Amino acid sequence: LCYYLLATTSLILAVSLVTTAVVPFFRDLSQIVSICLQFGMWLTPIMWDDARLPENLRWVLFLNPVTYIVEGYRDSLLRDVWFWQKVEQGFYFWGLVLALGVTGKVLFARLRPHFADVL
Repeated sequence: LCYYLLATTSLILAVSLVTTAVVPFFRDLSQIVSICLQFGMWLTPIMWDDARLPENLRWVLFLNPVTYIVEGYRDSLLRDVWFWQKVEQGFYFWGLVLALGVTGKVLFARLRPHFADVL
């Protein structure tokens, strides 16, 4: 559970870095983020089980990084599957988090001098 808590925190931090750097210049992004969260709630298997999808379409579901976290919590609590047993999904998730984090850090560093002018 601690691993998936770290994964959740890392994903939230990476997405927050990107959005907080851009929101002062594009104010409507906060509404877009809330709409994406609404869709994400239903596109992530939180309220439903991913076993309902056909096997050939299940890979599309795992493009969403939150699916890795949700399935990880389920595996930890219900199925006795450890996080190192899903190596491919883990590499994809951490690669995406790293890419988002680096992008957010670069965006924040480049746009920081302009924050005072916009705010």
